[in-house]
Amino acid sequence: MNRSLHFGLCILCALPIATYADSKGSDWKLISQWDNDLLSGTDRGYTNGSRIAIIHDLDPDQETHNKLQKALYRISGVGSNSPWGDERRFLGEDTLRFSWGMGLTQLMYTPDDYTASTAPDGERPYAGWLGVEFSLNVSDRSSVGGVTLSIGTTGKYSYAHEAQDWVHDKISSSPLYQGWDSQVPGELTLNLHLDRKEKIKQLNIANDWPIEIDGYYEWGAAIGNFRTDAYIGALTRFGYNLTNTYATPRVQLGSYGHALFEPESSEAPPFSINGFAGIRGTAVAYDITLDGPLFRDFDTGVDRKPLVGEFIIGLSSRIGSVDFSLSQTYRSDEFKGQSKNQRFGSVMIRMDFPF
Repeated sequence: MNRSLHFGLCILCALPIATYADSKGSDWKLISQWDNDLLSGTDRGYTNGSRIAIIHDLDPDQETHNKLQKALYRISGVGSNSPWGDERRFLGEDTLRFSWGMGLTQLMYTPDDYTASTAPDGERPYAGWLGVEFSLNVSDRSSVGGVTLSIGTTGKYSYAHEAQDWVHDKISSSPLYQGWDSQVPGELTLNLHLDRKEKIKQLNIANDWPIEIDGYYEWGAAIGNFRTDAYIGALTRFGYNLTNTYATPRVQLGSYGHALFEPESSEAPPFSINGFAGIRGTAVAYDITLDGPLFRDFDTGVDRKPLVGEFIIGLSSRIGSVDFSLSQTYRSDEFKGQSKNQRFGSVMIRMDFPF
């Protein structure tokens, strides 16, 4: 059995069971996200990502917006043609919505060969990361901007080694990986993530069709000693009773499930289903799992590639107050000499939380 399957399943099973309820518009959301290469039939590279997060909608009364929210508005540019926003929008008809979130995330990276004491040539070096994320989002009917601060650590205090060994020994009876002593060593990481998404207006043409179509394009950047990069991409959906909101379908630092664009109406149909597909290109300046720690000497044995491409495809559904998605991500080589491209599956559950 895959080395990380049961760990991810345990996190998902820790969630309360959601019953069908008319709870649209709840101020609180509970989110679980799980990435694992087993869902793609592989067992290499980025092998597991697990996250639990909560999100809380802030008071929509524009008069209560504090300086931090207004600063975010200016940075994100939401609701304005200006890249720095336009505070006059606070007095307009398109109400801005704010929400904050907090998440706990663990990431694992291993080579293919579980017997090797260090990663063989062409395979991902051992690495783990455990951290918390704090975010603030602002959105209107066509734009969303977010700022996320992530604080975490690599090395032994990521507990990736212990989590994997516990699952293998107590649950799956899988072989123990022998190379965790060679993992990227411990370093406290601090990262700032900026994200922006805009609806693709040209796709919003099928509201009266049996099959509806919409989508968004996105860009963003991160700076810090876990990862420094910039990306651009797009995603489109097609299906029945498309929801007003989207949720990030996989574990992605800096974005973990805030409702995007318009809030869901209390009169929205209780069931929807759609397929989605997206592309993304990322320019990577630094990645601690491939480059090693910034503040200490450590040779990971690989040379990071500066440009990485991704393609994601999946299915998403809503039943009552519960959103669910299942997707596959295909990623190009992340370091020179990589023997196999990366692919992994993702499961996302988001539900209203009644308090």
